[in-house]
Amino acid sequence: MDQAKETAGRADKVKQIEILGEPAWELNSERLTCIVFPGHGGKVLSLKSRETGFELLFQNPGKDFKKAEPGSPFEEFEACGFDDAFPSIDPGFVTTGGREVAYPDHGEIWSAGFDCLADGEGLCLSYQSKILPYRYEKRLSLRGDTLHCSYRIENLGRDAFPCIWACHCLVVYMPDMRLIYPAGTREIEVVLDSGRLGPAGTVHQFSPSPEPGTWDFTRVPGAETEGMEKYYVRGEVKEGKCGFIYPSAGMAADLKYDEKELPYLGFWITTGGYRGDKNCAFEPAGGYYDSIGTAAANQRLRLLRPGEVMAFDLEIRLYPWKPERQMGEERSEFR
Repeated sequence: MDQAKETAGRADKVKQIEILGEPAWELNSERLTCIVFPGHGGKVLSLKSRETGFELLFQNPGKDFKKAEPGSPFEEFEACGFDDAFPSIDPGFVTTGGREVAYPDHGEIWSAGFDCLADGEGLCLSYQSKILPYRYEKRLSLRGDTLHCSYRIENLGRDAFPCIWACHCLVVYMPDMRLIYPAGTREIEVVLDSGRLGPAGTVHQFSPSPEPGTWDFTRVPGAETEGMEKYYVRGEVKEGKCGFIYPSAGMAADLKYDEKELPYLGFWITTGGYRGDKNCAFEPAGGYYDSIGTAAANQRLRLLRPGEVMAFDLEIRLYPWKPERQMGEERSEFR
């Protein structure tokens, strides 16, 4: 390939665009297209198959992307696509370095404006926290059928602070979709009161092939329901792999991540119960669960110490899918 062709190829792979009147970046591989909003927390707005046109990420029905201020209520904004929740999910107050710090709803990152540089193969995004002495960096790139995300969070201060990082990647809901859990999953703990699953604290047994009359957590509530649920795989996961299968769309998505840095796995779903939205998300997380206070009480909370770096990778693979076995025994194709 001569230099001119190579330059053109790189321009097609990473290019700046405008959507809804705001600057954005488009990443392309031979199989995927990804759109990133640096001004909205480095949000991955879209992850679409170029082969089939299938959009994995939930899109905001109102298409309203007003800019959030730090500390804004998450539910009043777009609540779509793939955001990062850090340093917590639930809002609350934390004392660190002799001062009280307000941790915002769904964390600080989703409402932050990121600096963004294209390196020819992907995007390098960075943000200096306004509430704590940390620097947050992530790099996004596409290769083949996979979105690669690399994170680096460094405590630049003199004091440790408690934190929870969680993947807040809202995907499309389809009534026939199937959920793939990490190998070794044995129990599910409800963390949000549910008319279907019981009050928070209820524990259910999990089986990838449940017997008739038992809970089938591999399936989602039907389209006729109107509610929302959240639960966690109880305890630490055995492997950092989970995913979604969309039989009627002929597509699947696998999520792979570092289970040492993100040992806990939540699952969120709304079938109209939250703002009328219909979406769901597997949420690998660094704390158990959601609020700093609850995770501290459970003794499952991370302290990021002075000079310490939290670094990890996460991948989302989106690909055409066909059953490998008889109906009812489908599985995703983790590499």
